[in-house]
Amino acid sequence: MAKKTSFEGRVKRHKRIRKALRGTPERPRLAVFRSLRHLSAQVIDDINGKTICSIHSASKELTGSLG
Repeated sequence: MAKKTSFEGRVKRHKRIRKALRGTPERPRLAVFRSLRHLSAQVIDDINGKTICSIHSASKELTGSLG
């Protein structure tokens, strides 16, 4: 029995998780990234491979409203 590398295990987990998390045009996927200073969010349609919209807390539209 061959020993699996950590990379192979990571790829297998990635495929298993991505199979359940699929964004459609009717119900897109929301991806949020949080750093120590800023937030970033994207609404993604995985069927077409397109980002529908995105926002970043450092953008000019949000900088004044966040305080």
